Amino acid sequence: MCGIAGIFSAGDGPAVLEPQAAQMASVLGHRGPNDTGTAGGEGWAMGMTRLAVQDPSPAGHQPMRRGDLITVFNGEVYNFPELRGELEARGDRFSSGTDTEVVLRAFEAWGTDAFERFNGMFAIALVDTHRRRAWLARDRFGKKPLFLAQVGDRLLFASELKSIVAIARNSLSLDRRSLARFFRLQYVPTPHSIFEGVSKLPPSSFLEVELTTARAGRPRTFWRLPEHAADQVPASTEEVVETVGRSVRRRLVADVPVGAFLSGGTDSSLVVASMRMAGGDVRTFSIGFDDPRFDESGYARAVADNLETTHVCERLTWREALETVPRLSDVYDEPFADSSAIPTLAVAALARESVTVALSGDGGDELFGGYLRYRAGRYLRRRGRATGALSRALGPIAGEGRLASRLSLLQAVMSAPDSADAYQEVVSVWRSRELRALMPGLDTEGFAPPEGLGPGGGVVEQMMRWDARTYLMDDILQKVDRATMAVSLEARNPLLDPEVVELAFRSVSHAEKRPGEKPLLRSALRGLLPDELVDRPKKGFGVPLSAWLRTDLRPLVEDLVLSRQQAEYDLATAKSVCRDHLDGRREAAPQVWGLLAFELWRDRWLASS
Repeated sequence: MCGIAGIFSAGDGPAVLEPQAAQMASVLGHRGPNDTGTAGGEGWAMGMTRLAVQDPSPAGHQPMRRGDLITVFNGEVYNFPELRGELEARGDRFSSGTDTEVVLRAFEAWGTDAFERFNGMFAIALVDTHRRRAWLARDRFGKKPLFLAQVGDRLLFASELKSIVAIARNSLSLDRRSLARFFRLQYVPTPHSIFEGVSKLPPSSFLEVELTTARAGRPRTFWRLPEHAADQVPASTEEVVETVGRSVRRRLVADVPVGAFLSGGTDSSLVVASMRMAGGDVRTFSIGFDDPRFDESGYARAVADNLETTHVCERLTWREALETVPRLSDVYDEPFADSSAIPTLAVAALARESVTVALSGDGGDELFGGYLRYRAGRYLRRRGRATGALSRALGPIAGEGRLASRLSLLQAVMSAPDSADAYQEVVSVWRSRELRALMPGLDTEGFAPPEGLGPGGGVVEQMMRWDARTYLMDDILQKVDRATMAVSLEARNPLLDPEVVELAFRSVSHAEKRPGEKPLLRSALRGLLPDELVDRPKKGFGVPLSAWLRTDLRPLVEDLVLSRQQAEYDLATAKSVCRDHLDGRREAAPQVWGLLAFELWRDRWLASS
């Protein structure tokens, strides 16, 4: 696991570019505290910081070179032993035990076809000094981040936005359309970024760079979510257990201690049960809170006791949790308003005290239909002439409170032109009408995922595809990547293995029949855990955000939003929403938190950029 960064600049040599690549990499030390390195040539330079997980010896140093090929690589390729065996059968010989060397030699053997062969999480940069070309690639689900910036005649890349800011601070300006995207979704969706001229390489894609011009072609996709096929036979319980088990075993390969996050929910419990079946002691970690409405630590302890893991739980006071808030802008670089980042940072720090790698259950909700909002699919199916009449009837309804909020959402959903737009309203924090008031004069529509809603299937399946390509990638996975990398911990996701993904979409009929319940994963847990732990209601990894904003965080809201005299959004709208929430007239915690998160980010990054 590493942080990577680099520059492509036609006409510049290593004497100019290598120090700048080193400067970009220097701010990524948290991603890789064990080693650093740079390399450069005519028109290019790359830097890295290494967290040594496979073969911590000097043989794993990056940038790694073989002949004319040089690479820096962030991530893990879990099937590297199989790929190494295939390459050795061709006559290749290896000098290290790293997957980085396998990546390098696989590209030498198969070119860009190698990316589809890699089962893992990765952001890769490769330079061919003979052909005067370079390639940048990102894994199937975008687990590993990769930012791109065209700054003048230079193309920059980096694992985190702060690396680009480090050398291009004066060239960056806020992208107001991306700000609108952030307010709607609470994150900036791929391929956009919060700065103009900066983007994110889409998942499952690579691009080619011509070194003589430092210009890149369009990203090319090497993998897509499995297509819908109505005649496919859904997986059996036994097949789920076997497939997840194989995925977990792939992710236990490491030369450092490995553990797991354990909430006591279905996904993390199945991952930990699979680790236990693989043999050996299993170390698990959870966070507890004093407030029983948000505390899952009892469930995590019960699962740990049943599976006989070595379990560590740290209980946080709300005061301790709130101390994390000022750190969020440093950790996430872009405005990011998922409040569960607060306990995620805490559990990552706890795990890092004992292990270097932690397995996670992320991906189970999106791939196996775990979100309660998927139950809205039955309403999104029944769209017709009546929707317009219903929308008009709801229009005159005014007022505040939960009922008015739900009616407002229903109106937005029913008046949307199609199911995709309707689902966008479901997942939006600031819905279209509200967003137009907050960001007047700006086109705030059209935040569809790169692949649309998929080639077929029912509405629930389409919703799952949407989430897999938006919310999972840009919220859940980036939340965990930054939180774990902030403490030099590597997080691995067994439920995102291509084999598991194939099984999930082959079995989507289970999710469509019982949306919000993940019946296939729950059935896999039966026999591994008592029924009372398998059947417990879903509970999110949350914090009492609404109450915090009205109490401990209120001074920050008053200082950073209510006292502001000018802003990149409509202040009257923002202040009205904030006052209504702070005074208890309206429940608008997510909207207020998003405004606060942006202002904290603005004070940290925009004012100094």
